[in-house]
Amino acid sequence: MKKTTFCCIFTLIFSGCCAQGTYLISRPELSLSNNILTIKYDISGCGRGEYVDISLILVTSKGDTLRPRYITGDIGNMISCGLRKSIQWNLEKDKVVINEDIEAFIRGVKSAPVNMSLPGPKKISRGNVILSSVFVPGLGQMKASGNPIHLVFSGIVYGSLVGSLYFTLKANDFKKKYNNASGKVRDDMFNKWQNSYDLSKDLIYCSAGAWVANLIWSAVIPIRTTTVKNLKVSILPSFHNNLLVSAKWTF
Repeated sequence: MKKTTFCCIFTLIFSGCCAQGTYLISRPELSLSNNILTIKYDISGCGRGEYVDISLILVTSKGDTLRPRYITGDIGNMISCGLRKSIQWNLEKDKVVINEDIEAFIRGVKSAPVNMSLPGPKKISRGNVILSSVFVPGLGQMKASGNPIHLVFSGIVYGSLVGSLYFTLKANDFKKKYNNASGKVRDDMFNKWQNSYDLSKDLIYCSAGAWVANLIWSAVIPIRTTTVKNLKVSILPSFHNNLLVSAKWTF
């Protein structure tokens, strides 16, 4: 780098229609060290929770506009107001050698207000309640009421099905023994076969009845409406150009 001169440093003033009046960016201070160009400035006149969009324009004495790529710091959107703001440009990474005068412009525009909206309560439809209970009995009722106790329908329906399968297998086993037995043993096997078969049918009826009752209940159960009350959301200025989002719930 043969010669590096920073001259004719301009600042752009920007105004906002608020109680605070005029926003002002101070005259920048430039310094160069280890191929890092640092531009320091202040922002004043901002109100609480107000931010500024900052852009940097660098122009050579020949009228060429420099377009830095490796640039960091207090530049871009939503820069908080305050003192000791700085922008750093890494000339080495950008492979830039400045051997002529440059002009630096800092431009600030009041940031657009941040709109924060809370999603409204999710409405559960009757169809969703019924459909949920078709394969998982009680699930629809749990969605509608928020109470997991309704999943007892699943326990009854699927528990009865498992019990029915068990006694069906036992009935088949007793039937085989009945066919190969004789005398009193044959009579005992017949009774066990019939008892197991009857229990299997009863459990099937129990499962089907619980499933139907589950569907009927899912069709008539009141659907609760979830509302958000007394929830206040605010945005507060914080350090390092971050937004601090605060949510307050009043009981």
